[in-house]
Amino acid sequence: MKKRSILFAALCIAVAMIGMGIQKTKTENLETGVSSYPAIRPVIADQTTSPSINHTRGSIGENVTGGAVVQKHFTIDKGYGHIELTMENYSSQAVSVSLTHNYTGKVYFSREIPGMGALTWRNFEQGYEMGLRGGDYTLQWSGGGSEVNGKFTGRTSSSVSDFTVQ
Repeated sequence: MKKRSILFAALCIAVAMIGMGIQKTKTENLETGVSSYPAIRPVIADQTTSPSINHTRGSIGENVTGGAVVQKHFTIDKGYGHIELTMENYSSQAVSVSLTHNYTGKVYFSREIPGMGALTWRNFEQGYEMGLRGGDYTLQWSGGGSEVNGKFTGRTSSSVSDFTVQ
C-alpha cells in the first residue's frame, strides 16, 4: 500500500512539474509577443512575397520588385525598436507603402510615394517616441495595378541618439 502511495505521489509531482514547464513556455511566448503557431496569410494572385530579412540590429533593406503588391518581411529585436526607413520608388507610377506589426496587426504608417520619389520614415518623428515593439513586420508596397519597382533601406537601434537627423 505504501508503494502505491509513493508511486501516486511521484506521479502527481511529475505531472505538476510538466504543467509548470508548459505554463512557463506560454508565459515566455506572451512576454516576447511571439505566437507559437504560424500565422496563416491569404495568398493574392499577383502578390510577390520575399523571404524574411533577419538583420534586426543595424541595417536592413532590400530591392522591392515584382507584381502589383510586394511584401517584404523583417524582424525587430525587442529593445531595438527605434527605426529609420528610407523607401525609394523607381517606377514612374505612385506606390502606397505601409508598415504593419504582424502579431498585433497595428499599422504604423501608410503613405504614398510619388513616381521616382522617396520617403524617409523615423518612428520618433511620427509619434512613436518609445520605439516600435519587437517582433515581425511587413513592409507592403502596392503599385495600384502597376508593377512595383523600388528599394528600401533602414536601420534599427536601441536609442534615438544613434540617429543623426538633418
